[in-house]
Amino acid sequence: MPYRAIKRNVKSVALAALIAGGAAGIANAADMPLKAVPLKPVPFFFVNDTSVSFTWYPASTDPGVAGSSAIVGGGIAGQKNTFNRYQFSIDHFDVWQYGTNLIHGEFNQYGDQDPNLGVPGSNGAREFFGFWTGTLGFNELSGTKEFSTVLTKDVSFMLNLTGGVENDYLSEETTQIAPGIQFALNLPGVVNVGIAAYKEYTHNNFDACGPAAFGVALNGTCVGGGSFNGDREFEWTWKLFTFMSEPLTFLPPSMPITFENVLNVTGPKGTGISAANCVALGCSGSLGAFANNESKTEVFEDARLSLDASKVFWNKPGIWDAYVGYRYWYNKFGTNHNAALFASIAPDTSIESTAYLGTTYHFK
Repeated sequence: MPYRAIKRNVKSVALAALIAGGAAGIANAADMPLKAVPLKPVPFFFVNDTSVSFTWYPASTDPGVAGSSAIVGGGIAGQKNTFNRYQFSIDHFDVWQYGTNLIHGEFNQYGDQDPNLGVPGSNGAREFFGFWTGTLGFNELSGTKEFSTVLTKDVSFMLNLTGGVENDYLSEETTQIAPGIQFALNLPGVVNVGIAAYKEYTHNNFDACGPAAFGVALNGTCVGGGSFNGDREFEWTWKLFTFMSEPLTFLPPSMPITFENVLNVTGPKGTGISAANCVALGCSGSLGAFANNESKTEVFEDARLSLDASKVFWNKPGIWDAYVGYRYWYNKFGTNHNAALFASIAPDTSIESTAYLGTTYHFK
């Protein structure tokens, strides 16, 4: 049968079937139950991303750790010191009905120039560090768009909780709390600015001093007499959190690159040492507790260019990223880079300036 005849025949059969079906539908409509079209359930998390990363920082510093610490106890006074830092991290970010969650955990392996417990010849120090940042959006809580303005996309409550341990010469343990307000600025990409109150608690063995006993090893007698267990509680201060993520859309599609920048600034937080313990440690002089433990404004900036490598090589975006970046950390951990310990004995260790490179895999 010619093609056109077949085509006309198919149309005729289809039309007859449609008319017959329509007639049957009309005849039986009263007898047929109504069946609702099932709706796909809305997931609890609108966005749900978990990833693992490896990053290499070739010129890290540790405040107070002088050069040659791998071979000489305490290093050589006046000698600068940088070392490798290998970071393995896992991140989880999600968005739900009322806000967001960001969970970050990392393991850091430091080079031999930052030895375990400061013991020359030992392996490099190791660190476990993590934080959780959660937000609750004012628009989402109020069910309105009142906080979407010319300046902001949204305004949110914000809470940051941080903890970490490291077995360097300080053998430090850190806990940080930062409640505040976050503004999602009405700009292209993602630009968040958070203003928070900040509180920090630490413990370190370097400052601990007093008589030793069975099962207790302290660093001899305090300079001023008495004892100090090494626990420090810093004053409340302010902290600025910022995050920017901007896809470079002016580049050709074959170059899916995003610029990301984190800038955090923490105000001075005192020494964390009580008056009684300051007396025990010795408060005065260029090497006294006040001179070397009085904190200063801390600035942390991390900028990177991230390439969506999986899109480039396999046309599957959002799975594998490769990045290069630069990190600048001024008055690291709040230390004063002008104090004698960080300017003369272990110079420049209070400031970290390093390029880096790394890669991220996103679980899909």
